[in-house]
Amino acid sequence: MSSSDRFPARTGVVKLGAVSSHEITQLIHDFGLLAVFLAAGFQAMGFPVPGGTALVIAGIDASSRNGLPLAGVIAAGTLGALLGGTAGFAVGRWRGEPVLVRVGRLFRQEPERVHELRGQFQRHAVAPLFVARFVTGLRNAAGLVAGASGVPLSRFLAVSAVAALAWSALITLEYYFAGHAILGAPTWLQIVLIIVGLVATIASFRFLRLGLGARARPPAEAAEATD
Repeated sequence: MSSSDRFPARTGVVKLGAVSSHEITQLIHDFGLLAVFLAAGFQAMGFPVPGGTALVIAGIDASSRNGLPLAGVIAAGTLGALLGGTAGFAVGRWRGEPVLVRVGRLFRQEPERVHELRGQFQRHAVAPLFVARFVTGLRNAAGLVAGASGVPLSRFLAVSAVAALAWSALITLEYYFAGHAILGAPTWLQIVLIIVGLVATIASFRFLRLGLGARARPPAEAAEATD
């Protein structure tokens, strides 16, 4: 039974510029793996689309009796993130400096700081590229920044492929097994499990973001920030 048979069809058009979690849920119900692929892809290209939320929803859906195929969800998230990030990389390589300055404004960084970070990204691209895939906001801009910073395409593809697979598999499997536990638990325990899962996910992303920030700062500043 297809996902379109299990859920009512949605009428109307979703605006790409501001896709909400509710709309992502409905799109996954309507279009299945295609919605997961597109959500992850458009997010990696820089659009404000909740790709991580799409994996959460799809992972829980996969845990149901007639849900999406688990391997398919992981593959759709991986391919979407990789292809979207590569498209962002191409735009960054094409536009270069204007893209970096614009991204810097979004993160409230002065042009001088953007140039400094660009040099750091050129010298140490592997760790930032990998960590950015797990940080909300950074994964939207990682491809653009990598392309504009002159990161070699082969290195970008290798790191992005590993990061996309790890990101997609981690989130999907986490909520796939959580879905099994939630579906078989009493209502009060379902609420507790959902809250614990969300808190754990947010905390893990927070630790990753702190680690990335420590790498980007000079040693003296990093040591001071950890005190």
